[in-house]
Amino acid sequence: MILIETPVLTPALPGAEVRVVRRRTGAGTYAVTATGPSEPGGWAPRIGAITLPAATQITGFTSRWGLEFEPVALPTGQPGELHVTAGRSTQGAVPWLAVETDSGVYVLTLHWSGNWRIATTPTGDGVRIDIELHPDGQRIVLTEGESFTLPEVSVAWGDSRPTASATLARHLAEQVPAGPPLLTEWNHWWPYEDVEITEDVFLDNAAIAAELGLEVAVLDAGWFGRPDAASEWYAERGDWHRVNTERFPHGLHWLAEQTRARGIEFGIWVEAEAVGARASIAGERPELLATDSTAGSLGYVCLGAPAGREHLYTTVSGLIETTTARWIKWDFNLDPGSGCSRDDHGHGPEDGLLRHYLGLYDVLDRLRAAYPETVFEACSSGGLRIDAGLAAHVDAFFLSDPDWTEHALTCLWGAAQLLPPRQLLHWPQSEWRGEHRFQKADYSGTLMTTAQFDTKMRAALLHRFGVSVRLTEMRLDLLQRLGQHVRSFRSIIRPLVEIGVLIPLTEQPLREEKGRRQPAYQLTAGDRHLLAGFRLPPTGDWGPVVPVGLDPDATYTIAVLDGDERVERRTGRDLGKEGLVAPGKSETSVLWLLTRDG
Repeated sequence: MILIETPVLTPALPGAEVRVVRRRTGAGTYAVTATGPSEPGGWAPRIGAITLPAATQITGFTSRWGLEFEPVALPTGQPGELHVTAGRSTQGAVPWLAVETDSGVYVLTLHWSGNWRIATTPTGDGVRIDIELHPDGQRIVLTEGESFTLPEVSVAWGDSRPTASATLARHLAEQVPAGPPLLTEWNHWWPYEDVEITEDVFLDNAAIAAELGLEVAVLDAGWFGRPDAASEWYAERGDWHRVNTERFPHGLHWLAEQTRARGIEFGIWVEAEAVGARASIAGERPELLATDSTAGSLGYVCLGAPAGREHLYTTVSGLIETTTARWIKWDFNLDPGSGCSRDDHGHGPEDGLLRHYLGLYDVLDRLRAAYPETVFEACSSGGLRIDAGLAAHVDAFFLSDPDWTEHALTCLWGAAQLLPPRQLLHWPQSEWRGEHRFQKADYSGTLMTTAQFDTKMRAALLHRFGVSVRLTEMRLDLLQRLGQHVRSFRSIIRPLVEIGVLIPLTEQPLREEKGRRQPAYQLTAGDRHLLAGFRLPPTGDWGPVVPVGLDPDATYTIAVLDGDERVERRTGRDLGKEGLVAPGKSETSVLWLLTRDG
C-alpha cells in the first residue's frame, strides 16, 4: 500500500455535515447529513465533492441489457460525467469510477439504486469529483430541524487499480450483513422460460439437481397469475396471490414439499415491486400504484407509501411461509424514471423515487431479519440494478441475463471492481429457448467436448454457483462432469468465496472477440488462492498467469483443480516472476489452487 493522502468529501448542501461511517487501511465510507428547513420545493440532492491529484486516466463503465460493465474512458483535460436517469442504478452506467494519478489509483462508488450523476472537472492541480443524485423525483424536502442522511460514498486507493478495487471490495464486504450459507442452485428459467415450466418438469429436474449435490431448486417466472397454460408472465406480474393451476395444479406448498422430498431445498422468483397490465391487483388495490404526473400507472407498487411497503412485506413473507423458501430471487424489469408523483403516499411529487428506494431497503431489511436462513438475490433485467446501496440489503446480485462465457467473464471483471465474490452470481452458459446469436448451447448432443463444457462451468465457479440447464436431457458424461464441478465448488472453492476477494489479473475481456483474450482471475482468502485462466476465441498460445500478493519468501503447494493428482511447490517470489502455464496447450481453461505451506 502506497502512502497517499486520504481523500476528503466536502458536503455540497448548506450546513450539511459529513462523517466517516467505516474506515479501513486504504478505504473509507462517508455519509452527508443535511438539516432543514430546505428551500421551497426541496434541495437538489447534491452530496458533495472529492478533490484528487491530477488524473492521468479516468475510467468507468456504461451498462444496458446484455452489455453490462462496458468500459468507458472519461476525458482528463476537460469535464466529463457518468449518469443514470432511468430509475435503476445501472441502466445506463455503473456508479463507480477509477481515477489514475501519478501518486496512485483511486476508485469510488455511490451507494444508491436510483438516479445519480458523477462528474469530473480538472482543476489547477488536480481533479474534482462531484457526486449527486438526479433531482427529478429525488429532491430533499425537509422541515425546520428535520434531518436527512444522503446515500453514502465509498472511496478506496492503492498503487494500482487491482489493488484499489480489491480494497474497495473488501471494504464493502464489511457492510454486508451476515447471511445464510452460499447455497448452490438450479433455476428453471432459460431452458423452460415461462410457458414450458410445469410442476412435473420442475420436480424431474430438481431430483437430478439433488443427485448432483446442488442445494436449492429455484422456481422462476411462470408460476403465478391466471390458470392458463399459455399465459405470459410479464403481464401477470403482481398477482402473487394467484397460482397458475394449469401449470401447477397442486399449488406452491405441495410443490415445495415435493421438492424437499427429492433431497433439495425450494426457492422462488418474484418481481415484488411490479404490477403487470393484466394483474388483478391493479384494480383491487389502486392506492398502491405509483403514478406519473398525469395519474397514469408506472407499473409498480410505490414503496414510499406505508401501505406499499406493508403489501410487499406481506406478499413475500407469505410466499416464504407457504413454501419455507430458502431462496428469494427478487427481480425488477422496468424503468421507474423519476418515480411516483402522488401526494398521498407519504411523499410529495418532488421525492417519489427517493422514498421508493428507501422503502425498498426497509422492506428487504425486515424480510432478512424475519427469515435469516433465506437467500435474497437481487436481479433487475439481469444486471441493471447493481450498486453498493442495495448491496447492504441483499445476499447476492445476478450479473446479467445472457451468460455465454465471453460475456460472463466480461461482467465478472467489472463486478469484481466493486463487490466481493460472495455477492455475485452468474450461471454458466444456459440453454435458451429464444434466439440469441452468442447464447446457443446444447448439452444433450454429441458436439460439445468435455474441455468446452469445463470452460463454461469454470467461468461461473469464482463466485456463487448455480446453473439453468435441462438436467433431464444433459448428456450423461457432461452430467457426471457437472457433479464433479459442484463437489469441487462446495468443498474447495466455496470457502474462498465466502470470505475472499476476486482480483482480475489481466485487462478486461470484451464481447465480440475484443479485449483481453486470455483473461485471468485470482480468488484470494488468507493463505489460499484460486487462480483461473481462460483462452477465448480467437485463441493463441497460453501465456503465464501471474499471481499477486504472495509472500516472496514463502513456499506454496500448487495443484491443478479437477486435473491430475500431481502437485508442485514453488516460492512466492518465483510465482510472482514466472507465473503458471496451463498443463495442456489445447486447454481453454484451467484452475490452480495455491496453498501456503506451514
